[in-house]
Amino acid sequence: MRERAKQLVKHPLIYGSSIVVIGNLAANFFNFLFNIFMNKHVSVADYGVLLSVMSIIAYPALIGSAVVPVVVRFAGIYFAQNNFSMLRGLYVKIKKLLLLIAIIFFVSFLFAMPSINSFFHINNTNILIMTNIIIFFSLIGVVNMAFLQAKLAFAYQVFVNFLNAIIKLSLGMVLVFAGFSVSGATMAMIVAGVLAYCVSFLPLRFIFDRKITVPAISSKELFFYGLPASLTLVGLTSLISTDILLVKHFFSPHDAGLYAGLSLLGRIIFFVSAPIGTVMFPLITQKHSKGENYTNTFKLALLLIGLSSLLLTIFYALFPKFAISLLLKDEYFVIAPYLALFALFIACYCVLSIICTFYLSIKKTKIFIPILVGAVLQIVFIVFFHESFIQIIWISLLITFLLVLGLLLYYPYATKSKK
Repeated sequence: MRERAKQLVKHPLIYGSSIVVIGNLAANFFNFLFNIFMNKHVSVADYGVLLSVMSIIAYPALIGSAVVPVVVRFAGIYFAQNNFSMLRGLYVKIKKLLLLIAIIFFVSFLFAMPSINSFFHINNTNILIMTNIIIFFSLIGVVNMAFLQAKLAFAYQVFVNFLNAIIKLSLGMVLVFAGFSVSGATMAMIVAGVLAYCVSFLPLRFIFDRKITVPAISSKELFFYGLPASLTLVGLTSLISTDILLVKHFFSPHDAGLYAGLSLLGRIIFFVSAPIGTVMFPLITQKHSKGENYTNTFKLALLLIGLSSLLLTIFYALFPKFAISLLLKDEYFVIAPYLALFALFIACYCVLSIICTFYLSIKKTKIFIPILVGAVLQIVFIVFFHESFIQIIWISLLITFLLVLGLLLYYPYATKSKK
């Protein structure tokens, strides 16, 4: 029994997840402090603006993040082979692509600012300009973090995230106390992101080794795997961000701020469980490429995700006001009746996310179809039915639950050739 317990602890998923979970919990603790500080030191309406800015950043940033499955899959194989030549070639190819996308998006965002301002009621041009800068660096920086993940350099990946969170909180507090409010918080996010991006290069110094030749990397496989993987991540991000953006549009600034607080509490569930998927993806990718059994790793990850999400959901259901009092101001007690249902939605989303990560790691990319359909349906239903928070949460929950059910039913077919 003791030996079995030792083997379980030494399991790469458990060991790697422990590093990522503990490290990211520390980083997310400071991220939560950032949110809590902003929640307590800016008005409810201004906090709604800040959460809207974060959600706006999430959509274009996921264009860059969408290449993560591609990078982790191919770079993971090259790292396993110690093939630094192919690694450098892959990095250069992806970096050029992301830089081009970042420049195009940066210019497009500048032209679209009046429309963005009107739709989200963000009447501050400086905030939108800073948001554009954050998006630019998030796009070009994602390849570094993906390479660290593929390298299984989880400790350093955690360090970069931790550094980002510390700088963002410290500088954000200084700027808000200086009277800059949301503008100060946004500036802190820029500085933290740029510094973290620079530090992320240190374990990837081989990229700059001129002695390593850069071979031609075929675009065909990258495209046929990367495009559906990217669309899957677009859909997943939409499912957890669309509600915030549409609430900001349809509801008053004060109500949008209340929903932002509800979202902050719910996302704790996602932040606690997300590191498990970060570790699982490269592990299953390498096992799949070697023809090894990978289903047990997925089942263990699914169990860990399910348990952690369920426990936090139960906590929110039993002690909603206590949870609110820990993180938010007393003004947010009015969201207590919605907290358990919203937590259930996020728990379903966490399960959906790990299932999608698993399918992408074994190249079952057609899952992008139901994910995109679900994301579109969420938008359509919220546009037509947004009388109250409860309607919006139920729409998100039901769509997410149906996607989980459908993808679980697909599991025997997806894995029938590899048990």
